[in-house]
Amino acid sequence: MKHHRDFITVGKVKCMYSVLHRGWLMPSGEVVRNPLKAQRLAEELDTKRGAR
Repeated sequence: MKHHRDFITVGKVKCMYSVLHRGWLMPSGEVVRNPLKAQRLAEELDTKRGAR
């Protein structure tokens, strides 16, 4: 991330930043406000999808 509101992309998992919710929208619909937690969750989702 170069800016604090950048999208988070890990593999094929993309988490878009929502200005309205002031956090990252996960593919499940959950809003995560902590960027480190959003990055970690995106990495976990990517490894789960890769394991299939």
